[in-house]
Amino acid sequence: MRKKSKSTLIIGLVMSSMMLSGCQLVESPNALIEAPQQEKEQNIELSKKAAELLPTNSELLTPVNSNKKQSIFIADSNDDGNQEAFLLYRGLGENRKVHLLSLQETDNDWREVSDFELDYLQLDYFGLHDLDNDGRVEVVIGLGGSDFESEKELMIYQWKEEGLTQVVNKGYEILDIADYDLDGKADVLIVHGKRREFMEAELLTFRSGQIETTSSVNMDAFAFHENTVSGKLSDGNQALFIDGGVGAHSMVTEIIAFEDGKLIKVDERAGGMLIKEYPLYSKDINDDGVIEVGGMYIPKGWEEEAFTDIPFIEYYSTYSINGEEKKIEERYTNREHKFYITIPVDWHGKVKIKKVENSIQLISVSDDELLFEVKWSNLESVAPKGHVFKKTKDTFFYTEMKEKDAFPFNQFHLLEDEF
Repeated sequence: MRKKSKSTLIIGLVMSSMMLSGCQLVESPNALIEAPQQEKEQNIELSKKAAELLPTNSELLTPVNSNKKQSIFIADSNDDGNQEAFLLYRGLGENRKVHLLSLQETDNDWREVSDFELDYLQLDYFGLHDLDNDGRVEVVIGLGGSDFESEKELMIYQWKEEGLTQVVNKGYEILDIADYDLDGKADVLIVHGKRREFMEAELLTFRSGQIETTSSVNMDAFAFHENTVSGKLSDGNQALFIDGGVGAHSMVTEIIAFEDGKLIKVDERAGGMLIKEYPLYSKDINDDGVIEVGGMYIPKGWEEEAFTDIPFIEYYSTYSINGEEKKIEERYTNREHKFYITIPVDWHGKVKIKKVENSIQLISVSDDELLFEVKWSNLESVAPKGHVFKKTKDTFFYTEMKEKDAFPFNQFHLLEDEF
């Protein structure tokens, strides 16, 4: 029998109540400040109740595959007017398996309905979704054995008279839940297979307590998936962007979307594999809601140099569902010194790179004009002359050249500014 007490986690749980929400996750602490008083009081009461029920020596869990960190979820799962709450935790002793604690709202209180010990150590995903559009919410959980295993397990639960009941169990490597067919309800997309033999993406439909495959598409079985982003193409279609390592140091990006009743690969429509010489992850670089895919090319003059010496120019492009590419940004990135220079649009494809001791120069291909220069020195040196771009805890980044209107100084950025 599980030991219950007011554990040392009470303070942590009360703090976690600041992250409570319904099916829609809270955007920020400021959003909670504006929440109705009744909702805030409910959150506090639920947090206190959870603190009473949690065993000692345990910790709350947040899903790895989630943009917003949350351990407690609330929804009216069975559409009866009463709220259910779901709390994810694990012990800190020898048994570190994931637990799903479910509570149901009663008159001025919450009662425990179930506490499932799930036979997995890692919580990959948790979400509350009305997958079959019947007005009742399904509990969707993704679980893994460890950080080192790519194979995971998808479980879907429904709230029935006896409480939570598991209705689906299916293996996967990558899981995304979004409206791919743009019909207004969530779809389940998984990627699964066996490395070096086959890999495929499947779009799944949930109805009558069963999961069915709507469509599937083959993927690269030799790519080791490193980064996954769910987001929009430039035309508004939903897509899954998957960056995978191939070979010794290269990376390929595969883009899965849905059109005319089936899954398609946008990257194939874009003229072939979206491959880059070293890892460069897909992301929304300009916060406009559209995902950009990274690429790179060798600047003029470096074509015959050793791979490790080449100062690649990186770029980020958006894609539409028909494969049309639009370049959004070019940049030179210096990872050794942790900065990058954004190249203005008028200079895309027209810049070459020159390495000088303790400095980098960007030069016009057409007339060898110096467009931009970054120098660096440690803080123990004499303060530099000219314009200081940034000062970190140990380095000055500066230039002694005059600013050019066509290539302003604000194109310099520290890499840490992106995070």
